[in-house]
Amino acid sequence: MSIRVVLGEDNVLVREGVRALLDSYEDVEVVGVAADAPSLLIAAEEHTPDVVVTDIKMPPNFQLEGIDCAHAIREKHPGTGVVVLSAHDDEAYAIALLGKGQSGLAYLLKDRIAQGDELVRAIREVDAGGSAVDPVIAERLSGRRDTGEHDRELLELMSQGQGYEQMAEKLGTTQEAVDRRVTQLFTRLASQAEGGSAAAVDELKRLHAAVVEKQATATAFRSFVPEQVAAKMQAAGSTELREELEATILFSDIRGYSTLAEHLPPGEVAEMVGRHLAAMAEVIIGHGGMVDQFVGDAVMAVFGAPEPIDDHAERAVGCALAMQARQAELNLGVEIDGRPLVVMGIGINTGRVVAGTVGGAGRLEYTVFGDAVNIAARLQSEAAGGEIVASSTTIAAAPGIEAEPIGPRLVKGREEPVEVYRVLTPDPEVAP
Repeated sequence: MSIRVVLGEDNVLVREGVRALLDSYEDVEVVGVAADAPSLLIAAEEHTPDVVVTDIKMPPNFQLEGIDCAHAIREKHPGTGVVVLSAHDDEAYAIALLGKGQSGLAYLLKDRIAQGDELVRAIREVDAGGSAVDPVIAERLSGRRDTGEHDRELLELMSQGQGYEQMAEKLGTTQEAVDRRVTQLFTRLASQAEGGSAAAVDELKRLHAAVVEKQATATAFRSFVPEQVAAKMQAAGSTELREELEATILFSDIRGYSTLAEHLPPGEVAEMVGRHLAAMAEVIIGHGGMVDQFVGDAVMAVFGAPEPIDDHAERAVGCALAMQARQAELNLGVEIDGRPLVVMGIGINTGRVVAGTVGGAGRLEYTVFGDAVNIAARLQSEAAGGEIVASSTTIAAAPGIEAEPIGPRLVKGREEPVEVYRVLTPDPEVAP
């Protein structure tokens, strides 16, 4: 029977990469995902998974939400193990997680994700009711002056990456006895840290919050909204933004993605999509656009918001041409390896939109709304692989762009058809 996992991670590329990695194991099944702490608790309640894997810091505050969620989940669902992934190799964080006297918890450094089976080993350990700590942390704890010989023996085995079964065999005891020793060890370490495990956790939170707050409110915004939006929020002194303006919207989507996903291993699909999205985001930002959102293998970008610019239509079309050229470069590498090529269609439209922040339950996003957005999304579906199609309003606002009319198109939900053009790729021999 598979170990059912709920995954909590706010970074979409990391989340999908870890999901694909876990799905590649026959005994692990990802049954739910969450992008922030409130959603993670809801997902854990809804799916009652065997294991929750969570980032240590997530929205809304990017503090220690993963540790808070781990304790809350273990208290409410004792049968659910929790693996906390962290970029912090400070033993204080592991003590904060494991020092409350609960088992079924693991603290693993994110570097371990790419190292063999380390993550799935931790998942299997907490699923069996045990606890685990990253070997780097265990090694550091074993060298502390306040660690006795009895505890050092235990930590040295953990630093070797050994699970409860192996540890019990080496120590000549039972896995239940190992679990008791591990629980007692971390409870004692937390007590030594600040007069009790609860106080240790609270003190760690206070110190961590102080570091975060030194970066000012705008820094926190930049963790989950585009930098242009964070700057605008800081200038306005508010997280509530709402304005009407003219902008150009671009949608891109990989053609034949479902077929690729069906015939390729999940890990290879995640690598392919991650490489594609990262490259497209780089091109969009380089042309002055804002990556509004990733939806699976699709990208939505906005030109002309949050900061109005006069040449947003020209920038968007130039960006689309550069995106197709960049993907062609990526395909040169995969052709050599014999991997499938990635081709995408792009749709562009220009018009009036309402741009602003939306969200709730600790999740804030900046996006654009309106008929112009819907048209851009529909035009994307009109583009074949390698093509760029744009509305007449975009072509009219982007003088100098070569395009050919392909006729009116009826867009779902609209009575009036949209005049559509195919953007032509400039001849490299005459292009400036």
